[in-house]
Amino acid sequence: MKSRMLLLFSTILFVCTLSPQPLFAADKAQGDPEEVFRKYEVEGCFVLCPIGSDDCFRLNAERCGQRFIPASTFKIVNSMIALETGAVESTEEILPWDGTEHWIKSWNQDQDMEHAFQRSCVWFYQELARRIGQERMDQYLAKSNYGNMSTAGGIDRFWLDGGLLISAEEQIAMLRRLDAETLPFAADVQRTVKRLMVLERGDNYILSGKTGLGKNGEAWVGWLVGFIESGGTKYCYALNIESPDITLKQIASLRHTVLRDILTARGLM
Repeated sequence: MKSRMLLLFSTILFVCTLSPQPLFAADKAQGDPEEVFRKYEVEGCFVLCPIGSDDCFRLNAERCGQRFIPASTFKIVNSMIALETGAVESTEEILPWDGTEHWIKSWNQDQDMEHAFQRSCVWFYQELARRIGQERMDQYLAKSNYGNMSTAGGIDRFWLDGGLLISAEEQIAMLRRLDAETLPFAADVQRTVKRLMVLERGDNYILSGKTGLGKNGEAWVGWLVGFIESGGTKYCYALNIESPDITLKQIASLRHTVLRDILTARGLM
């Protein structure tokens, strides 16, 4: 009997070591989104997916499916449309500043796409949208299947405070296509924008992304969406947070803090 029990135990142990483990083990953070967001007194959601896999980690899954104004995260697609249509010749073409003073000082100068993307310069991308024009913008939003594909509110306002809405899940779908270079743009255009998205390089990771700040009623919504490469695996992620009780500048900083906390907790940074 004793020998049979030892054999059974050994067999179970052997099978367990061979069985593949899920990429993200179920834990309290997955089931309790309030724990990670309560710390910063915000509502929010987060999706993290390995490229090529549906084994995704989510915080507040219901909110991940809700649409919000994309704000400057739309610069990812706006950049590709502008390059594809020739609205701008290259990332080095300079657009002159018109002298209007903006609250972000780095906007108050001539810009090329390389710097305007990093600075999230609104006026630069408004000019690109006007050059692209309504018809081509509508066409590429539809081809990209971007959110609800609405340009209501004006050609240079629809992604800022107009009709365009997108969910975190839809951001992930777009990022997957961008990584695979299957969006309706030339491959070199998609590679160029992926290069623009790089935020930082660590010892064992590369973090890429694009920020966005918009309104949901009276509350500011802060986005951060992009990619992280870590441990030989590439992931796409989408984070949004909101609070009616903190300022625009506070939520602008907080989205980076929340993202870093989550990725660090997952062992990716």
